[in-house]
Amino acid sequence: MDISAELAQAIVSNMEEIIHQDINYINTEGIIIASTNTNRIGTYHGGGKKVKETNDDLIIRYDGEYTGSRKGINLPIYFENTIVGVIGITGEKQEVEKFGAIIKSMTELLIKNAYLTNIKNKARENQRMIIEELLFNDENEESIFMSRLKVFNIKENVPRIVIVSEVLNEDFPALDIKDRVIDLFDHKLMKNPDNLMMQNKNNIIMILQNVSRENVLTMLKDINQIVKKEHGLQLKFGIGTIETKLHKIRGSYKKASIALDWVLSSKEIDINYYDDMDIELIIENVTEDTKNEFYKKVIGNLKPGDFSEYKEIISLFEKFNGSIQQISESMFIHKNTLQYKLNKLHKMTGYDIRNYKDFTIIKLAYLLTENQNT
Repeated sequence: MDISAELAQAIVSNMEEIIHQDINYINTEGIIIASTNTNRIGTYHGGGKKVKETNDDLIIRYDGEYTGSRKGINLPIYFENTIVGVIGITGEKQEVEKFGAIIKSMTELLIKNAYLTNIKNKARENQRMIIEELLFNDENEESIFMSRLKVFNIKENVPRIVIVSEVLNEDFPALDIKDRVIDLFDHKLMKNPDNLMMQNKNNIIMILQNVSRENVLTMLKDINQIVKKEHGLQLKFGIGTIETKLHKIRGSYKKASIALDWVLSSKEIDINYYDDMDIELIIENVTEDTKNEFYKKVIGNLKPGDFSEYKEIISLFEKFNGSIQQISESMFIHKNTLQYKLNKLHKMTGYDIRNYKDFTIIKLAYLLTENQNT
C-alpha cells in the first residue's frame, strides 16, 4: 500500500502536537515525503532506507551518521504485515526513544483508519453510480437499461423499495456531522450488502431489499430519534412501493418522493408510506388557488385558537370513529362539553362533523391547510 504525501503529512503534524519533536515520514525508497521540517521534504534519508532493508528499529546517534539523516530514532511502519514506510523522530536518544512505541502504534492505526475510510468512500461512490443509473438515467428501453446495469452485477428479480429522507435544514450540516448521520444510516439499513444508499444535497436515497414494513418503520424511528438527540436535526421519510422488477424501481422512487412531499408539509408525522396515501394523492394534484379557496370557504372563519382545538377533535373523531365517549375521555372533558364544541363548530362553519359528509369536507379542508406551500 502506497501512503500518500497528504496522509503522511497529516500524521506527522498530528504527532508533533503530542510530543513536540520534529517528525519525518520516509517512504520505502528512503525519501522523506512528509516532515514537520518542510526543508527536509523530498530529501534522501539513508537511515530510513536501512530500516526498510533490515525491518529493525534504528537509533542514529549523530547527524550525518547515515546520508541525509539526523540523530534520533527511526521505526518501521507496517500495514497488513508489510512495511509501508518509516517514521523518524529527531532528537536526543533519551528524549525520543520513550516516544517510539506509541508514535509507531498511532501511525499504524491512522494508516489503517485511512485505508478503511478510503474503502468505505469507494463503496459509497459505487452505490451512488448504481442509484443514479437506476433512478435518473433517461434510458427507457428495458433491454438497454438492463445491459447498462450488468456491469454492476445487480440481482434483477428481487423485491426492492425506495426510501427518500430529507434533513430539515437549509444546508446539510457540517462535514463531520454529515458523516456521522450517513454512518448511522449505514449501520441501521445497509447490513444487507445488496442495499444501496446515496446522499444528494439534503436528501438521502436508499434502495432496500426484502425488508418488512415493520422493520423499516422500527429502523427509521430509531434513526430519527438518535439524529434528533445527538445532532438536533429532524428527518422526514417518504417510502415508495415494493417493486420486483429492477427496471421499475424508478416508479418506487417517484412514489417515495410524493410521500416525502406530503410528509414535509405535516408537523404531525415524520414517516409516510405511499401505500397509505389515498385522499392525499388527490390533494397533491389540486392547484394552490383551489386549495386556498376551499379551505377558506370551509374553515376560514375559525380563530387561531379554535383552529388548533378543532384540528385535534377532527383527528380524534377519525381515530375513534366518531365515538363521543372516547373522544371526550381522550380530551379529559365531559361529553356534554364536547357536544357544545361540535355545535359551536357547526355554527361557525355550517358543517356538522357528526354527519359523515360534513366530516369529510372539514377533514379535507384541514388536509389542504397542511399541504399549503409556504
